[in-house]
Amino acid sequence: MKVLIGENKRSTRTLLKNSMEVLGHEVNMVKDEHDLMGALKDEDYEILFLSSTLSKRDVLETLRDVKHTKDRDSYVILMTPEGTEEIDMIEALEAGADDFLSKPLNRDLIRSRMRKARISLGVKERGLTVEPMEELEEEHELLRRLCNILEVVHYRIKEEVPEKVIDWIESATMKLEQEVHHEKEKYFLISFIENAMEEQGEDPDSRLFSRASLKQVEEEHEELEKMSKEIKEIISDYKEEKVKAGVIREMLKDYKDLLRAHLDREEKFLFPLARRYMDEETSTELMHKFDSVNEKVGRDKIQKFKRQISKGEETLYLK
Repeated sequence: MKVLIGENKRSTRTLLKNSMEVLGHEVNMVKDEHDLMGALKDEDYEILFLSSTLSKRDVLETLRDVKHTKDRDSYVILMTPEGTEEIDMIEALEAGADDFLSKPLNRDLIRSRMRKARISLGVKERGLTVEPMEELEEEHELLRRLCNILEVVHYRIKEEVPEKVIDWIESATMKLEQEVHHEKEKYFLISFIENAMEEQGEDPDSRLFSRASLKQVEEEHEELEKMSKEIKEIISDYKEEKVKAGVIREMLKDYKDLLRAHLDREEKFLFPLARRYMDEETSTELMHKFDSVNEKVGRDKIQKFKRQISKGEETLYLK
């Protein structure tokens, strides 16, 4: 691969150049921003090692200029001084960085970043999709449709609820939302945390996880799990005439409102960041785990829920 090194310090340039040549890559080096932009205009590079101190300008401006210099995107590894707190990683990612390296550099870290870059570029070049993300997003859409049904049922509940309806609600919230989707997202969150910690040295209290709304997402997961169990208990009490239909009505309202807000939060904050840490190896591993969840619950049952949601939409004129 063709690698461009943008670094103003000679010792760092030499270390990177030697590491790249040992790995069999073609290397070009520049020591200021003017030469960097010239090199990017003249040739295509698969990987760019960019020092945050290369220019006197804000590095975010440099990243944006790099991003718009060529039609072909380079995989940008931003190198930052040790212990720096000046660079907001989220803003850097949005500006065009793909990965980070903290100085002082060492050969093991350089090899690790190159491995990740090769996987990411290979995924992009072969047109591979991030399958676990797509599966979760498809299930989000299904759960939104479930929320729409619950909303209509919630408004129509008065004095009496048909047993067939409440049995389906209990089953759908417990099986589809908890045992299928929530179980997959547990694996997904663990993968995101492990990859972010391994690649960037992040910890669960860092700004990255804060911007991903990780803590709130986990709290909502716990609350939804708790509410699913409460729905089951309330439905049982309703069948035994211990509570009135209004109790179910209020519980459904709270549940659907929280679930909708939770889905929105994940798609707005968590999913975009998680994509940055999703390589082919992680994707494959997650799909195996997702398959095991589907197998455990029963693929036929999951398909049945999907058909029931479609039928419910038709019956309630939601289509």
